Amino acid sequence: MRYLIVLLIIVFSCKEKKSKNISSIDDKTSKDIRIDTISSYKQIDTIIHTIKNDTLIFKLSDKVLYFSDKVENRWKKIQVKKLENGVITNVSTPKELSYEKSDISDFSPNQKYLLLHAIEKGELSDGNSVEEIEKYNCMFLDIQNIKLSDKYEDLFCSGEWKDQDKWMVDEEETYRLEEIFKN
Repeated sequence: MRYLIVLLIIVFSCKEKKSKNISSIDDKTSKDIRIDTISSYKQIDTIIHTIKNDTLIFKLSDKVLYFSDKVENRWKKIQVKKLENGVITNVSTPKELSYEKSDISDFSPNQKYLLLHAIEKGELSDGNSVEEIEKYNCMFLDIQNIKLSDKYEDLFCSGEWKDQDKWMVDEEETYRLEEIFKN
């Protein structure tokens, strides 16, 4: 009986919190938010990904991305194929980088940009011994213009997509991807 009472208290307190959050947003704003969220998910859900012969393939609405030359669960080469004319373009990638498997959530909701998880391998020598090291960076691929951004690291890479094409590192730091590619 005691457990039932505790359970009911928890359920009612959760409902109370939800209703407080909803009442603080006016109806017009909440409708806009829901519409944006739904349209974003529909676009993301149209991406089909497969792995065929060690090639990671993402099929978007108008392009196909190929990640090939797989070594140690990472890919060295990226290509973009335009579906309208079948033209395949190689993405100019730095030779010292390889890319971990991207996920559908790494695509911007409008499918114009892709967050890449780039690993830079190297060796560290102190004169007596050599140690292999890896450094994690992130980069963005402008899928429309087939162009890579500069490398970023640390907190910047742990951001998330906001709206259609904004990268939000935290509440005070948000970037439009167009601005990143202008530099």
